[in-house]
Amino acid sequence: MYLAAAKCKSRREKADGIIKSNVIQAVMMGLIPLPVLDVVALTNIQFKMMDDLVKLYGIRYTKIERSIVKSFLLGMLPVATVTGLSSVLKLMPGIGSFTGSASVSVSAGGLTYATGRVFAHHFEGGGTLDDFNLEEAKRRFRQELRRGREVARELSSRKQLPSPADGRTD
Repeated sequence: MYLAAAKCKSRREKADGIIKSNVIQAVMMGLIPLPVLDVVALTNIQFKMMDDLVKLYGIRYTKIERSIVKSFLLGMLPVATVTGLSSVLKLMPGIGSFTGSASVSVSAGGLTYATGRVFAHHFEGGGTLDDFNLEEAKRRFRQELRRGREVARELSSRKQLPSPADGRTD
C-alpha cells in the first residue's frame, strides 16, 4: 500500500514537473515579437505537454484520443482568443509590442497550466481519454486558469526565467 502511494506521489510530482516545464516554455514563447507565431507555438507546446502526460500515465493516445484533446483545446478557444488579441497588439510599435508580449506571456502560461492540470487531475483519478468529461473539464479549467495566471505572472516577473529543464523531475 505504501509503495503504491509513493508511486502515485512520484508520478504526480513528475506531472507537475511536465506542466511547469511547459508553462515556462509558454511564458517564454509569449516574448516572441511576431504576432500569430506565438499562438501557433502555444498550440505545439500544449500538444507536446499532452504527449508527455499521456506517456507518464500510460494512457492510450491514438487519433481518436487526439481528437478528444483537440475538442477540449478548441472548446477553450474563447479563452484563448484573449491570447490571440494580445498577440495582435505586438504589431503596434513601442508600448503595443511590450504590452502584447507581457499579456501573451501570462495568458499562454495560464492556459498551459490549466490545460495540464485538468488532464493530470483526470489521469490521477484513474481516468482515460475514453471517459473524459468535457463539461466537467471546462469547469475545472476555469478554476485552474485563475491559479495558472498567478503562476505565469510569478514566472514572468522573475528577472531570469528558469530553463524549461529546471521544471523536469524525471
